[in-house]
Amino acid sequence: MKYTESSHDRKSAVNTGLYVIIGLCLLIIGGASWFALTRGDDNDTTPSVSSSNPSAYSTPSTSYNESVLEPPYTTSTPIADTVSDQPYSSESETSSKTETQTVVFTMPVQGEILKKHSDSELQYSATYGDMRLHTGIDIACKKGTSVSACSDGTVTSIELNTTYGNVVTIDHKNGITVKYACLDNLKIENGATVKAGDIIGTVGTVPAECMDEEHLHLEVLKNGKSVEPLKALGLE
Repeated sequence: MKYTESSHDRKSAVNTGLYVIIGLCLLIIGGASWFALTRGDDNDTTPSVSSSNPSAYSTPSTSYNESVLEPPYTTSTPIADTVSDQPYSSESETSSKTETQTVVFTMPVQGEILKKHSDSELQYSATYGDMRLHTGIDIACKKGTSVSACSDGTVTSIELNTTYGNVVTIDHKNGITVKYACLDNLKIENGATVKAGDIIGTVGTVPAECMDEEHLHLEVLKNGKSVEPLKALGLE
């Protein structure tokens, strides 16, 4: 009877130990599974999406306020209207630079025109007794009459020659050059600047026209070419 009980106790002890081992194994497996799951949850930052509620997680949409896209300024006039569509042209600037300045001329002395200008038709010379060209005009006036500059200008030369005596040449700009002959009592020097009406000398006797009535001999050049004085000076 004692043997039987001893054997039964040993079997019970074995069974109890086995159960304990199995339980420990289950605890170990369960703990390992729990540890693995908790580590996975810590590393996964992506929220889960429920299949029953797909809108539970969605990427937030970015919306723009249309007013932000508008320029930070307003204008009542469109910018395009303030800009000319025409290509840049320097025509007005060029024309202003090349436009001939209006110059007013006056007669250097007052008197009748004794002999007109002629650079192609011969005229009679009382002094030489022949026919010859006359490249200026002769204005009747007494010897000693004051001679004034026809307009503003610069004295470019003062020369003495046997034909016209003292000849004063003044550049009056715009291509107009005037020769005053023959002058006495000169009031200006070569290179001097004169104004319209300034006295430059007095009427003398022209050697090549000494047999004619007393007068001032006046010649006008336009761009270096002899021209009719009154017409060139606008005094017709």
